[in-house]
Amino acid sequence: MTGSYTYLDAEITSSNTAGEQGNSPSLVPEHQASLWAKYNFDTGVLQGLNVGAGVRYVGSSFGDNANKINIGAYTLVDAELSYEKNGWKGSIKASNLFDKTYYGNCSADAAGDPMCIYGEGRVIKGILSAKF
Repeated sequence: MTGSYTYLDAEITSSNTAGEQGNSPSLVPEHQASLWAKYNFDTGVLQGLNVGAGVRYVGSSFGDNANKINIGAYTLVDAELSYEKNGWKGSIKASNLFDKTYYGNCSADAAGDPMCIYGEGRVIKGILSAKF
């Protein structure tokens, strides 16, 4: 099992743009956390099978240094299933397993209006590899 947590109290201490000093920098969440668990079957009929799952949390942030564009927090779930035998390994990995819709990035256009881009949806990858 692997876990992490970050608390980042970032602040703009100097800026050439009026009104930014004292604000949070854009795209920097104050809180982030992740947890990943993986189990490897080392014996028995399931020997070579590996199962893993995890969760990622990204706290809210701002899309601009003026702190007028809020990007909401989101939590994503990932999973992996793999099997190894005789130097061969096959795996299936899924990120954003439940296909959660979230904003991955926001910024301001020339008029100061928010422009947001959705984060990556569910991605499933299959991999086959060999060791020789």
